[in-house]
Amino acid sequence: MDKKRREKTSQNVVLNKTKKIDTLYAVSELVSSYERCGIQSKKFQFQKRYGIGYFQIHQFEGLSIMIFDVLFEKDLTLEGSIPKDFLEMSFLIEGEQIIKIHGVTKDLIYESQECYLLYLQTIQGSISYHKRKRLKEIKIRMSMEFIKRHRLDEEYNILENYSLLKLKDSFLKPLCTRTQDILTEILMDKRNGLLKRLFLESKVLELVSLKLEDTTKPSKTHHITSTDHIIKKLYGVQHMINSDLSKQYSIHELSRQIGLNDFILKKEFKQLFGKTIFEYTTKLRMDKARELLLHSKKPIYEISELVGYKNSTHFTAAFKKIEGMTPKKYRTKLSSEDNLD
Repeated sequence: MDKKRREKTSQNVVLNKTKKIDTLYAVSELVSSYERCGIQSKKFQFQKRYGIGYFQIHQFEGLSIMIFDVLFEKDLTLEGSIPKDFLEMSFLIEGEQIIKIHGVTKDLIYESQECYLLYLQTIQGSISYHKRKRLKEIKIRMSMEFIKRHRLDEEYNILENYSLLKLKDSFLKPLCTRTQDILTEILMDKRNGLLKRLFLESKVLELVSLKLEDTTKPSKTHHITSTDHIIKKLYGVQHMINSDLSKQYSIHELSRQIGLNDFILKKEFKQLFGKTIFEYTTKLRMDKARELLLHSKKPIYEISELVGYKNSTHFTAAFKKIEGMTPKKYRTKLSSEDNLD
């Protein structure tokens, strides 16, 4: 058996804990592959008896971006070892995984709307997926060359601070709104070649920046009593609000969608974000309104609808209460100042 074949067989897939298959590629079929401007992209479709869906891999200059979207028909366990050291970010948009790592006593339950950043060294273990559960995940691996090129260790001691074997606290964090927005951009992107490569690298660096920024500033969650389960739900509410400012949500609607009662939602949201849901939403709407007034020529009534006010009179009153002038005067004032400059 040649060297490459031996390396492939070092990672096994166990189906229903009985039947073993050489690799993940044994339960899928290559449907497209191309290499252009230094980026290699491959897409694999899962065989129908194992699952309905696909996974994609984009690789270039020390980066590997893997995108999974599949509904498994069978319980699936990936076992194996990875000999190289690398930095890994994972974002579990939907699904559940059970991760077993050699040298770590407890099994890790990795759930929907969670993420992590880890430095992994010659790791061995397994990841189990459940049948009838959808898996939607973006996993990013950064080589040592990539880490050095962007001075991540030099500036942030990342190999020490994010080493799996040295972390004492849970490394799983809830997905924040900005992270979810970036993930959506990655999933929706249709670029190819050089544009794809530039886009993906910029988004990876943005995600790394968010993770590092999150650890270098005081954590809001250190001062609240909410469980991780509730915190994930609160970030879900934040994402719902941010995603469509034109939609007006009642507290009851938000509570029903995330599975918290009205009182708990209002109390815990203010504790985590420092504002009531109404205050938080109003600030977002006014920020967006100011941006549209300054950088677009949209009429006031259209801006009103875009930021969630069906009645432009109500929008004007709300805007004047905060800015001290009507949207029309605000736009005129800023335009005059720009002309003077």
